[in-house]
Amino acid sequence: MNSITRMIGTAAVALALGSGGAKAADLSFMSFTYAEEANKAIVQTTLDGFSKAEGLTVEPLGFAWGDMQKNIFLRARSKTLPDIAQLSERWLPTFASLDSLVDLNAVYGKDKLEATFAPDALAMGNINGKQLALPLISGSIGMVANKEVLAKAGIADAPKTVDDFRKALIAVRDKVPNSVPYTMATKNNGSILIDFMVWNWVHGGRIIDDGGKVVVDSQQSRDALNFMVGLMKDRLAAPEIDRPDSRRLMGQGASAFYLDAPQTRTFLRDFSGKGEAFDANVLPMPTPVLKAGDKPVSVQWGHLLVQFSTGGKAKAADPADKFLSYITSDKVQTDFPLKMSALPVTRSAREAVASDAYLRNWSAATGDSRRNEVGIWSNAAELTTIIGEEVQGALLGQKSADDAIKSMQARLTTSMEKAKKSE
Repeated sequence: MNSITRMIGTAAVALALGSGGAKAADLSFMSFTYAEEANKAIVQTTLDGFSKAEGLTVEPLGFAWGDMQKNIFLRARSKTLPDIAQLSERWLPTFASLDSLVDLNAVYGKDKLEATFAPDALAMGNINGKQLALPLISGSIGMVANKEVLAKAGIADAPKTVDDFRKALIAVRDKVPNSVPYTMATKNNGSILIDFMVWNWVHGGRIIDDGGKVVVDSQQSRDALNFMVGLMKDRLAAPEIDRPDSRRLMGQGASAFYLDAPQTRTFLRDFSGKGEAFDANVLPMPTPVLKAGDKPVSVQWGHLLVQFSTGGKAKAADPADKFLSYITSDKVQTDFPLKMSALPVTRSAREAVASDAYLRNWSAATGDSRRNEVGIWSNAAELTTIIGEEVQGALLGQKSADDAIKSMQARLTTSMEKAKKSE
């Protein structure tokens, strides 16, 4: 039993979903994973386990990943926030200003949290010294390959450089009929951001530096965007592709490469219709580098849990406390993350599952795992929209890569200046 489990009975959150009405359950849990067909049963099993262990009921509220942020803000305005909500790690700065978000250092104690959680996982939920979220699962966003498709294209080894990667894509295009060699994200601004950010890093560029200065107007960023545009022109990537499309095409043997988090294995089992038998085709690989000797890059990734309470003040002896304690216990952390094909977040659970070959291979392919340089800012949603629109404009041939980069620089700068004035 880990240390947070022993903290049951300390303060936590309580908030009814509706105003004035009777509460349907002891607590509510808003989750995008619960809305995913491939993962709903996994979440439900965890919720059932909690109910059995604690004698408390949970009302699951499932919303699609792309709708979560909007729904949380709407509920904040109507004062109908859930007790606990699941976030993507990149969203946390967007919600940091909500006065109903609880600083969990004040609830559990900073020292106890640091003793319980792996440092990289706990850091995802920390904003300016406040622990505004606890980690649920962790990992990175990196390159994934389909070994079966590579074999059909005559590719023996995963490509290591950008040039080798492009040659591999051409081989897949020419030898695997009706395929999309690289299912690069070409729709959904949140997905487009990840692909552009990764290739920008690969080419030596940045979007926003650590001090908040927009630096995307560079030759490196132009090279990265021109590389992506070239893939589209040569039919090595395709329009109207979002991450779910990438997973479906990969699972159906119609794609060789795409960027995703480690939980891709779970999605691919579902989309392939082969279950765990499809695992043999899933190859975590280092993101190709510009030149030999460069360190592969990936994006820090994880899911977080936040608590909401009026004024951000936690209440004592609340079911939400027991829920967070249960879901971060060894009983859950040695099971739930693995079913999601992700790394556990507690120190003890990571030691317990070190023998999982897939996760071990994923970790080995991670390379330089960098924090999302857009998602950390309070205006992340607007920044993401700007980048997605400009990149998509270039990919669809509506503007040149040079014009897209110049426009991106100007629009991002305006957004950052406006955000700084409002702080």
